[in-house]
Amino acid sequence: MSNYSHRGYEHRTGTYGRRRKKASGFRSKNKTGKAAQITALVTVVIFAFVLLYLFADNISPFVHSIKSVERPPVVSEPTKPTTADTPESSNNNIIDKDNVNTQDIPLKKAEGYFDYVNKKIFISNGSGYTIFKGIDVTAKNYAAVLNSISSSVPSKVKLCAAVIPTKTDVSLDGVIEGSHSQSENINIIKNSLSDNVNFINIIDMLIDYNDEYLYYRTDGALTAMGGYYVYNAVAPELGVDVKSIYTLSELSKKKGSISPFYGEYSASTTDKINQPNGNIELYKNSDTVEYYKLPVHYNCYKRSLDGSYSLEYDLFKEINISDDPLEIFPSYKTPLLYIENTQKNNDNKLLVVKDHAAEPLIGYLVPHFKEVHCVDVSLLGESVTSYINKNEITHILIINGIEDANNSLYCQRLRDLFDNSISN
Repeated sequence: MSNYSHRGYEHRTGTYGRRRKKASGFRSKNKTGKAAQITALVTVVIFAFVLLYLFADNISPFVHSIKSVERPPVVSEPTKPTTADTPESSNNNIIDKDNVNTQDIPLKKAEGYFDYVNKKIFISNGSGYTIFKGIDVTAKNYAAVLNSISSSVPSKVKLCAAVIPTKTDVSLDGVIEGSHSQSENINIIKNSLSDNVNFINIIDMLIDYNDEYLYYRTDGALTAMGGYYVYNAVAPELGVDVKSIYTLSELSKKKGSISPFYGEYSASTTDKINQPNGNIELYKNSDTVEYYKLPVHYNCYKRSLDGSYSLEYDLFKEINISDDPLEIFPSYKTPLLYIENTQKNNDNKLLVVKDHAAEPLIGYLVPHFKEVHCVDVSLLGESVTSYINKNEITHILIINGIEDANNSLYCQRLRDLFDNSISN
């Protein structure tokens, strides 16, 4: 019983006591009258109601329920899911998934741990993962750069863009605490683009095939298999006939020089005493570097940093790969790569503006275009505006890893790439 209730009780009973003295005086004159009995009965009833009123909220849930008889009873059965027929979902019987507040939905946490040497590498089921820190502002900045580029590209050129996610949001079962959603980040980019940019959804394609060997376990790069599924998502948007997209059985699989392969995550988690080969779990789950040979004849020209060109006889290098699986591709760490398909009769010419994340994709696109030109954003340092006109480019694909897409310095380099003119 609260102090407030107790004080109220004393005040009310004091008043009632004064009224009883008057009643007592009446009884002294009419000791045997029925009026005294009725007065006593009424007094008891009023007293009982006073007590009930004062202590209704404190005596017990039972008394409280007397005051709230309109409340529905509590049942032990599970609540039925809301359907389109229930009042909670009544909005023309349509549930808008895009407007659902996902922040109220608890996310499953990934099982694993951060390596003690490199606390930025999360280990789960024999594979390494990284945290993504991109935010709304950086996503919108990337979209603004693409919109700016679209205004400088000739209207006859079809401009496409895509963002390659890391494996954290594709292959990991659950979420890492502190890592931001890549799907939401990509959606912000998509929704911030003008109609002049055809955005290609890659993450959904990769998630649909996340049981495949899409990313290296000991490295963050896409595998040849991952590049193949990116190719399946990108090619139709570039005007490639779906029927002409190659199946894996039509391609010749090759293996790199080193097997087993240990990538960047193994190197960065090395402790000479306790983990001489990197994280022990990663060491037990090594990788294999593979690539697919193209069923076409082509000439490949590589432009070096000094501006000179050299003829490459293959799009893939059989080299002694150290800790970077992307070294197998000649377009890797190359400012400009020009590939001429000697068998294609159409006039479609593709310019790929990329970073390292897109390397495993390039080879698959070659059979579908007369020419494929690859520009590395971080290395060229010149503008491609005149290059587009001079080489009669018909399609442009700007494709970057999500980390670079959310990096302001990289975005500035990308913007600068379309500002001035380039000599050829």
